[in-house]
Amino acid sequence: MKQEQLHILISPLDWGLGHAARCIPLISKIIEAGHKVTLAGYGRSLVMLQKEFPFLESLEIKGFSPSYSGNGNLILHLFLRLPQFITSIIYEHRALKKIIAQRQIDIIISDNRYGLRNKNTRSILITHQVMVKTPRWLKFSEHLFYRVSCLLISRFDECWIPDEKEPPGLSGDLSHKYTIPVNAIFIGPLSRFQPSESQGGQVIGTKKIAAIISGPEPQRSIFEKLLIRQLKELNLPAIIIGGKPESDQAEFADGKLLIVPYMNSTELGSVISSSTLAICRSGYSSVMDLKALGAKVLFVPTPGQTEQIYLARLLQKSGTALWRAQEELDLATDLPEALKFTGFQIKIERNDLDALLAGLKKK
Repeated sequence: MKQEQLHILISPLDWGLGHAARCIPLISKIIEAGHKVTLAGYGRSLVMLQKEFPFLESLEIKGFSPSYSGNGNLILHLFLRLPQFITSIIYEHRALKKIIAQRQIDIIISDNRYGLRNKNTRSILITHQVMVKTPRWLKFSEHLFYRVSCLLISRFDECWIPDEKEPPGLSGDLSHKYTIPVNAIFIGPLSRFQPSESQGGQVIGTKKIAAIISGPEPQRSIFEKLLIRQLKELNLPAIIIGGKPESDQAEFADGKLLIVPYMNSTELGSVISSSTLAICRSGYSSVMDLKALGAKVLFVPTPGQTEQIYLARLLQKSGTALWRAQEELDLATDLPEALKFTGFQIKIERNDLDALLAGLKKK
């Protein structure tokens, strides 16, 4: 029996490009299944999806787009912006109600946008953060944040966790430390890249160093300037991908360093696969993507981003990848050290997208 065509609204959080990136394989699968997709978002994440799927309708729903403070004090910075976060959830909820009425939306899939749900429309949340990693001085509040997270998740009809069910998976404590909410299921990792048989080499200089820049400002630009300076000093064949899908600037070379404002998924996957080493943030979506490509990586977490620091430490402890704090980064010594790690081992990960999509239905 042929499944009824559904109109599905998909919207990622505009906090770097990771949330949009992991929506790409989901959108592709939904289109393949014969459903209609409308994109909704804001900022660079929406531009990214528009470039990947130019034939889809896209709508702007402004949301909470936090920036990082220049000194990396993220917790305090976000606390001070808590009223804006609450206001954005209320705005998202109201904007969504109008869109559902105007476009007859059957299902909402929200990646970490907690205001994009509707009691009369099947609402699905994608998140790997069942718990929130806190700094050591806030460790006592970890379980409280977990309870708040579960409360927010429970307001959706379903929660899809992009990781394996068996711990530690790729997300470790983030999805596996505490019991997941009753409406949550593990669906397997989501990557926009297909598993590659090409792995990084062992000798720096034979292939490019690929540096991928992402995340909110001002830390995105701080990281980019740091890498440009150090890579130019080393005079190694390298490429920096700026993570700016909205840019109309052309790529340019500075000695052996090539700087490109943005690459689509196909281009980026090819560059990473043919590179000796990738340098990037340790966001969870990046971890899933680099795992799919079997890459060797040097992780540089966003300062103050506790989740990224946790994931970077977890992967270094497992022998997969080296990590360095941004303020301690010294590529002259860190690149050779990073190559001593195993890198991600290519393994075709199981996910339940086909089964999930086959069972999609209106509320």
